[in-house]
Amino acid sequence: MRLPHWDASPDALRLVRRLVFATWFLRVAFKPLEQLALIPASLLQPVGPLALLPAPLEQLLHAVPFLYALKAATLLAFALVIAGVALRPMMVASCVLMTVFACLWRSFAGHMDHESVLILFAGYLLTSFELADARAERNGEVPAPGAPTRAGIPLTAILAVVCLAYTMVGVFRTVRGTPEVFTTNSLTFWALRNAYETAEPAWGWGKYVLQYPWLGRMLDGGFPVITLFELTALTALFSRWYRYTFLLVMLPFHVLSLFVLDVFFWENMVLYVLFFEFGRRGVHQDRSLALR
Repeated sequence: MRLPHWDASPDALRLVRRLVFATWFLRVAFKPLEQLALIPASLLQPVGPLALLPAPLEQLLHAVPFLYALKAATLLAFALVIAGVALRPMMVASCVLMTVFACLWRSFAGHMDHESVLILFAGYLLTSFELADARAERNGEVPAPGAPTRAGIPLTAILAVVCLAYTMVGVFRTVRGTPEVFTTNSLTFWALRNAYETAEPAWGWGKYVLQYPWLGRMLDGGFPVITLFELTALTALFSRWYRYTFLLVMLPFHVLSLFVLDVFFWENMVLYVLFFEFGRRGVHQDRSLALR
């Protein structure tokens, strides 16, 4: 039995790498990082590595010039990775800068959102495997016959993390919420709540669950089905048909969540490309160490 992307080509890895770092680029580009300087410094609660900084350096994190410089350097590093310039050093630099950026943003926001974590892990994994390939090159290591390609290993690893995240969400909901979350109108409640809490009330389509009861019944009735697919998401690593069925179920759910629940994790949707298996482009080419 072979896992997905077993014989993926370097081109497939390059495509996914560009998608991941382009997503990082967009996340940073549209975050008004400089506006953190307007928030009182007393509200800063450093998280991650920033919590280890001495107090004098914490003041630097609140300075407008530093915030602009951090954003500019981060975007430049991402752009160089996407272009394939000084790839390995820029991937490491991108991970460091993205970590600082994410930790700084969350030091004021107070938490990491769902959409922040998976795409962050994807970049970390791509960088880690790229460094492992560099070590293999120096040592003259060659993949064993029948082993997965060097391009396929990181792609499968990222897919496994995505599936594991869905499984963890499903397990948490089942353990903490059963039976109430499935036997009450929980999704109808969340749709109404989010419809009136959104910054754009006219956009909150969730209010229509009162006007059209069938919409609420569809949400509540589909919730156990969604949870079942979340619980079994790791099956996607072993079954092509399950992967396609997973997409047919989860894609409409996420689109519906955008309009009805005002929740949409577009960054995670980028990683859905990994549910489509990348095929072989020739054994010798696929096992090449030159991944760019």
